[in-house]
Amino acid sequence: MTIAGVAAGGIAAAAGLAAGDRIERLAGLPVRSLAELGAALRRAGAADEVEAVLVRGGAALSRTAPVRRCPVETIAGQEVGYETIEVGGVRLRRIVTHPEAGAPLAAMLVLQGIACESIDHGADADAPLAGLVHGWAAAGVMTVRVDRPGVGDSEGGPCGEADFAADLAVHRAALEALETDRRAAGVRRILFGHSVGGMAAALLAAERPVDGVIVYGTSTASWLDCVVASTRRQLALRGVAAAEIDRHVAALRGRILDEGLSGRSAAYHRQLAAVDLAAAWAKVAAPVLALLGEHDWVVGEDEQPPGAAVAKVPGLDHLLGWHPDRESSLSRYGSGVFDPAIVTRTLDWIGAVVRSRA
Repeated sequence: MTIAGVAAGGIAAAAGLAAGDRIERLAGLPVRSLAELGAALRRAGAADEVEAVLVRGGAALSRTAPVRRCPVETIAGQEVGYETIEVGGVRLRRIVTHPEAGAPLAAMLVLQGIACESIDHGADADAPLAGLVHGWAAAGVMTVRVDRPGVGDSEGGPCGEADFAADLAVHRAALEALETDRRAAGVRRILFGHSVGGMAAALLAAERPVDGVIVYGTSTASWLDCVVASTRRQLALRGVAAAEIDRHVAALRGRILDEGLSGRSAAYHRQLAAVDLAAAWAKVAAPVLALLGEHDWVVGEDEQPPGAAVAKVPGLDHLLGWHPDRESSLSRYGSGVFDPAIVTRTLDWIGAVVRSRA
């Protein structure tokens, strides 16, 4: 397993990849999808140079290029460890931040959303989620993230073919590893779930004792109801006529269960649709903070967990990016900037949890 992944763009440039070229093989593996590219990059990370087979104008060309590794995350005053845990015989990347001196304020397990994207922000330090995690770490919170199989430096996969049960198994293993981590001994354990990660947080907190749960952009509605309501909301905001919206969502439930959505398998969605989220939330004994971005059009205010402290965060979209207004959030979704106000808001709540349970 490599230290922190491999920079695909650097290898491509060093191999002389030109516009119109296609990478056919890398490090001896075929490259026909993003999942296969990820597997090839993980293999390439074990060497100092790699062979790339390119197709240019119908002809195959072999090139050897040096391996350029992605930068690792760094946070002043914090140790950032690139570690592993094993789930079902597969080694997964675990990234842990911990104060260099003294005990942490709390220990936070971060549960990511639905996308098959890495939680390693070494090459993307400006990402809103990176800003949030690094803000917690800088304030003395121990943070833990685990990449899914087939994502980042984690073995296994492809991620897109996995089901929700496999995702939940990774989350359970991550929480169990945190419970036995000596660096977190005696400190409060808090779950942070983003979007679908918040649904997983409810299931974990219903099963195992934790000291607090923070969710952002999470719905308590059944999965298919959530997707349909979200689709209607977003189409309406974009000015689509009601009749057209009705036509669009008429077969949406069936398509999701038969074909999948958001890069995840149909099995993933069928399993998530069968989860009784209301029953899970009813079993959560820990205090809950539910955050909802002002420009989060994916979930509604009426979908927040019962009994939670609900706080709307100004300017943020579903991906935690800040926008100055609604129009920007719709036209530039996913391109918002990080706003440290969410760090302050969550740290205030974490401090209250720590004090109340001392």
